[in-house]
Formats: sequence, C-alpha cells, structure tokens
Amino acid sequence: MRITGYLNCTNEDIEARKFNIFIGISLGNRYFSKEHLREYMHWAVDRTKDDVLLVIADSNHAINYEVFDGYSIEKALRHALRDGDKIVAMLDELIKEFSSEKGRLFKIVRWQAVQETEYYISTKPIFLSEFQKNRAFHDYILTIVRTNLKDRISGLGADALDKLGQYILDELPVMANGIEYKGKTYDLHPYPGLTSFDELLMGFQHKTLFKELAEKIKIRNDIAIVDAYAE
Repeated sequence: MRITGYLNCTNEDIEARKFNIFIGISLGNRYFSKEHLREYMHWAVDRTKDDVLLVIADSNHAINYEVFDGYSIEKALRHALRDGDKIVAMLDELIKEFSSEKGRLFKIVRWQAVQETEYYISTKPIFLSEFQKNRAFHDYILTIVRTNLKDRISGLGADALDKLGQYILDELPVMANGIEYKGKTYDLHPYPGLTSFDELLMGFQHKTLFKELAEKIKIRNDIAIVDAYAE
C-alpha cells in the first residue's frame, strides 16, 4: 500500500495498531476493484487494533441513480442494494483467501446499518438543518459535490445539485465521529484521494471550520484518515 498523506495520525501510530480500521467502499468509485480491495484488506488486517469494518455505501448510492439515471426513489434503492449485494459477495470471496484467524477479523456492514447508530440518528437532522439555513455550509457541501463529480454534473440545475449534496450530508454523521458499531469505535479510514470532504471532517475535529456546527454535533472520538493507494 502506498500512503501519500496522513490526517490526525502518523505512520508510527498506525504501525503501533492504535486504531480500529474501517474501509469505506463507495459504489460510485471504480477504484474499488477486487484486486485493490484485496490489498486494502491485507494492509488493514495487519495494522488494526482489534478488527476491520468493511462498510458498503450502497443505499445512499441510490441518490446517484435518481439524479443521473432519472430513476424513481424506489427503483434507485433497488438498484443500489443490488449493487451492494455484489460487493458483499466479492468481500466474502476475498475473506476466504485469508487464514481463518485473520478472516474472523473482518466485519461487513451495509449503509442502512450504520444509519441506525445513535450518533447518526442524533446528528443527521443537525446537518440537514444547517444545509438549509447556513449558506456558507450549503455552498461548502456543493463545492465537495463539484470536486468529486466534476464533469458529471455539467448542465445540472440547483435542485439536482442539492440532491447530490444529500449524499455528502448522509456521510457526515457516519464519518465525523468515527463509526461506533456494536460497542466499538472504528477511527482510521484509508481511502484513495484526500478531498475537501476530509478537510471538513478535520475542521469539525479541531473546530477550525464551522465552529458552531462542530459544537452542536458533539464529537466524542478522534478520527484519522490516510490517503492510500493499492500498488
């Protein structure tokens, strides 16, 4: 694994197994091939504190189907979950490649499960309200959308961009505090490419961006991010 950037951590911290690692798998990111995921998993299982959470961002991917393919809400969700099923099957195959001892350290979780966590439930309405009322925050979210999607958003109107912003608003309650799942906090996220989304997360962590909002969401856990690429 090639690490090109560290946020809120050092390589020494990681090698000392100070974090529980989660791998967020975005369905719209073609970088997450089977070969690349295999390398992420090998890297993570050898460096995590306790175990590794494999998080499949499937149900929220329905937003992309609605905007870019014109699907109804119901059809979009069906397609997104079907895509998620394929990722689950691929991860199951990859886990079988590990020894039984290491294989037990992987946990697969789908997006709807992380939406049921206490922190998500308590903070999602705060983010939604801020998006509606705070123009600076609204514009920052749309900047993330434009950066991440680039040419795909050409010609889209304001309503469509706001809809795509909902994807970011759905990630924030999951990522801002680390993922608290079944009594454990997963607090290190390897991902290919640092963006303004990561800057926002760090801004919340250190209260250097949108300080009043950062106070409202009551972050309990430090999180770390590494800019990581399979080789």
